[in-house]
Amino acid sequence: MKGDTFTDSIDNSHGPVAILGSGISGCAAQKLLVSRGKTCQLFDQRNRIFTQEDAKRSSYVVQSPGFEPNHEWIKTALSQGKEIFSEIDLGLSCSDHSEFVAITGTNGKTSLTSILGHVARRLNMPCEELGNIGRPLSEAVTNSTLKKKIVFHETSSFQAVSSRSLLPDAVLWINFAPDHIDYHGSELEYFFAKLKLANSCVSPHNVFIGTSVIKYARKFGVGLNVGFREIKPFTIQELPRNIASFHLSKPQLENLAFARSWFEHKGVGLERFFEALVDYNPHPHRLKKVKSVNGVNFWNDSKSTNELSTLAACNSFPKKVIWIGGGKSKGLQIDQFVLNLYPYIKSAFLLGETASELSKNLRNFEIESQVCQHLEDAVAQAFQSAHKNDNILFSPGFASFDMFLDYNERGNSFESLVFDLKNTIQISTNLPIYNLQASH
Repeated sequence: MKGDTFTDSIDNSHGPVAILGSGISGCAAQKLLVSRGKTCQLFDQRNRIFTQEDAKRSSYVVQSPGFEPNHEWIKTALSQGKEIFSEIDLGLSCSDHSEFVAITGTNGKTSLTSILGHVARRLNMPCEELGNIGRPLSEAVTNSTLKKKIVFHETSSFQAVSSRSLLPDAVLWINFAPDHIDYHGSELEYFFAKLKLANSCVSPHNVFIGTSVIKYARKFGVGLNVGFREIKPFTIQELPRNIASFHLSKPQLENLAFARSWFEHKGVGLERFFEALVDYNPHPHRLKKVKSVNGVNFWNDSKSTNELSTLAACNSFPKKVIWIGGGKSKGLQIDQFVLNLYPYIKSAFLLGETASELSKNLRNFEIESQVCQHLEDAVAQAFQSAHKNDNILFSPGFASFDMFLDYNERGNSFESLVFDLKNTIQISTNLPIYNLQASH
């Protein structure tokens, strides 16, 4: 990246750098800039507002991914003629990685990123998993851990839109479904954000796309580069018999096909790929059984933040589930969500700002539902309604930010409540605790 506009800005700029957002990305950007001798100022709505005077003083602006392109602070910076870069732009300008693989899609990004990293390490391919999976690129650059390594970067549509210098060596665009309408304004603009990332790849032949991407491209009348490679999900019959049950759900069959295709592209045979996959442990909060309490099975899928993910989780069970869901809306049509969801659920216990509207729509299909004030209430009421061998599925389908810091805190809270419930039952009754195994 040497010699590009952003590197010149870092090396030759005078005055403080304004960083919009003090979350994980913003703090990582600050640490990197400080390590290069720059003065930084963090701005957020709670602690410090970004003003016209701040914009005037700033040499340039680093934008955290949560800031919409039309945010007032972005307009303020532009009105003062300031260049705006993303945290990824900042990291790329200083990185010495060997290869950058961008993983994007509506669902499955974290799982695929972690699968790629696990298999690569087992095959002695130095790598790091960065981005939305939990560790920003800038943090790794600051810590000097990327030298000649492959970067598997979980890349959100927010990051794709805001980044100016991201030219991936490969792009894995797993799937597409409506999401983040509140940020992008429409399904089409959300699609274009993903497409921008694919089109920025150094070679179209290194872009791997899922069947749903092609479906939506046709729906929108958008042309895709003929060099892009379509990847179809594995079938269960194509997998080794000793494959872990986690990989047998529809989303994971798709993820495995993408991982397999990328490693095949690197010259790794099918047998070696599956050998390296054997001891893979799933990323937390992605459709995993927590416990059985009196024969009732509790499943944690807190990472589900949209309709497609929740539907995929529900479809993984042989019978209807008791659903715990709801959260912060992202601009999706709740009536359409419920229309697609109701055939999979027998009852629902609902949380967050979407709870009332979900309940109203579920009643149209005669699905019993309860609006709960807290996750603890939802877990307790769902358990009281359950019978032996029922599955209680916590797959929210919406963002967590109305009640929790993120999906990790949400998932950890759910698991703690389930363990507390089990302990309470054991202490207060003599009922046996069944420890049933997952049926798939």
